[in-house]
Amino acid sequence: MKHTIQYPEGNVLLRNLSKNYPIISHGKDVYLFDQSGKKYFDASGGALVCNLGHGNEELAHAVYEQMRKVAYVNGMQFTSSVMEEAASLLAAKAAPLGLNKVLLLASGSEAVEAAIKFARQLWVDRGFPDKYKLISRTPGYHGNTLYALSASGRPHYKKLYGPLISPVLSVTTPYGYRSPVVNSSVPEEILREYHALGAEYYARELEDLIAKEGAGSISAFIFETVSGSSTGAWVPPLAYFERITAICKKNNILLIADEVMCGAGRTGRFFAAEHFDLKPDIAVLGKGINAGLMPVAAVLVKESDVDTMKKTSGAYVHAQTYMQSPSMGATALAVLKYFDRHQVLAHAARVTPSWLNALQTEIAPLSMVGSVTGIGSMAGVEFVEDKSTKKPFPIAKKIAQRFVAHAQDQGLIVWPNYGQADGTNGDLIILGPSLQMTESQAQECVALLKHSIETFQR
Repeated sequence: MKHTIQYPEGNVLLRNLSKNYPIISHGKDVYLFDQSGKKYFDASGGALVCNLGHGNEELAHAVYEQMRKVAYVNGMQFTSSVMEEAASLLAAKAAPLGLNKVLLLASGSEAVEAAIKFARQLWVDRGFPDKYKLISRTPGYHGNTLYALSASGRPHYKKLYGPLISPVLSVTTPYGYRSPVVNSSVPEEILREYHALGAEYYARELEDLIAKEGAGSISAFIFETVSGSSTGAWVPPLAYFERITAICKKNNILLIADEVMCGAGRTGRFFAAEHFDLKPDIAVLGKGINAGLMPVAAVLVKESDVDTMKKTSGAYVHAQTYMQSPSMGATALAVLKYFDRHQVLAHAARVTPSWLNALQTEIAPLSMVGSVTGIGSMAGVEFVEDKSTKKPFPIAKKIAQRFVAHAQDQGLIVWPNYGQADGTNGDLIILGPSLQMTESQAQECVALLKHSIETFQR
């Protein structure tokens, strides 16, 4: 039996045309197994998707039972009891955010674009057709479809598609390790300076941009509540969202919280926004809301805003093929019920503090590690050429890509990012294991990561 595939073998259009791909046979909990029998610790849940582990039979059975009844109906013509129940449970989870209307779609990128379209239509229906511009942040990521990519603060991702990219305004992402307000390379001093000075710096930058462009032309400000792979799980500085919310309300600019990566329990709360008492106008979920069972993402909005559309346009002018399908509703419903039935967040709260602490004590001192940061079950490790100056490795060395391949050889799966330091250079990995990871598995994760970095450094 063949254990690997490499282009041009097979008929799958592989993402990397030079990589030799192991063929995965099955998964269980935090582990994946390939056809040769090799075991991998999936420390990133794929792309921070599998927040409830692999091979979860309870979830799979729930979705299967719905598919036996009816898997798909046109969301323009029908709804379903499973979709209605899923939306009700998700709206209950979103009560702290003040959002209670739910749209299910098939990917985070789709959901981001639907959210941006919702904001635009809302301004038209309110009588402000000149409000169309979008503000996003750099570095940042909102998806790989064309407008979601346009909104993403990743210049190296956009380069190939330049003529197709739409103009989007941008401000700086709060990113403590490389924040303009931070002068130190000492972890404790970085945090002190970042939280003391960061909110004011980023708020002024946003105010200056709005003044330059004119508030009357700006529809919304989109951001990752906790930045994922773009910065390595850096939380915003103290009072950041308080300042940002006040500025946007003053200027009639909607807030879109992209929680595709940081939502669905990843940070220790179901919505990362709950940590900051943030109440966005629109929120987006993905990845963890489907736990890897099938593609599902969600857009959450306010009933009062939908009422505005009902009184004017008469509809939310957006549709996609799999919108509100029963199988997607069953997936989201199964995940939401599982969270409550198994007290997933309470379990994660018992395990993740020691995991994050071990990352600081065991990983941060390593010679090529510049920064270790995290919240809940999400953590980032940034690699640098010089710890004292925070100098990144040159992009030509492909440190992140090479490390991910090396770690995989050691039986560890992590998620890479590059270019975050200056738009070209910079290497980091992000960790996002199952929220059901045990204490012993957390220790195994750190030990595997330490071994992988130490052997890579040699």
